[in-house]
Amino acid sequence: NIFKKETNYTFTNYLNYFRIEKSKELLSNTDLYILDITLMVGYTNQSYYSTMFKKFTTITPVYYRNRSLHIV
Repeated sequence: NIFKKETNYTFTNYLNYFRIEKSKELLSNTDLYILDITLMVGYTNQSYYSTMFKKFTTITPVYYRNRSLHIV
């Protein structure tokens, strides 16, 4: 309750937000496979990672990477 009061996030939502932000850095600055990034930021399932990424950013990790590389 204290965590939510201080951050306006539940701990789980904050953790997911933090993981997605870190993965955005990795998508933009490395050529690692999406699965490797998934595992590096603490997810064990690439499908769930993609779902959470889309929930926080409204786009897929692949689209995000391509956009950051100016491919889209």
